[in-house]
Amino acid sequence: MGQLADIKAQAVLARSMDWTRSQRRSLLSPAEIWNLSLLSSCDIPNYRELSRIRGVSPRTIANQMRSARLKLNASTNLFAVTEALRHNLIPRLQPVVTRRDDCEVIVFPAG
Repeated sequence: MGQLADIKAQAVLARSMDWTRSQRRSLLSPAEIWNLSLLSSCDIPNYRELSRIRGVSPRTIANQMRSARLKLNASTNLFAVTEALRHNLIPRLQPVVTRRDDCEVIVFPAG
């Protein structure tokens, strides 16, 4: 991932962590929410990249994603993200505004 993509991913992760703290108990664990939020808002190609962003091992990410898919009765990560959004289990983040000239990244919560 490039520098702007890393900045965007860190902004999405921070916003997801804030959102998790403001919510009551959920079907999903905080880590599952963070992973699904990153997958829904960033172009992350694999678990290795997701683990780098989160600072955990790829095996941990794989276990968390498997758990999220089971909880959401989803066969794929894409379907898990869709179900999590449909049931308001992860934050709906507006598109991230990035500008190359000053690397500003702004993440807004949806409505």
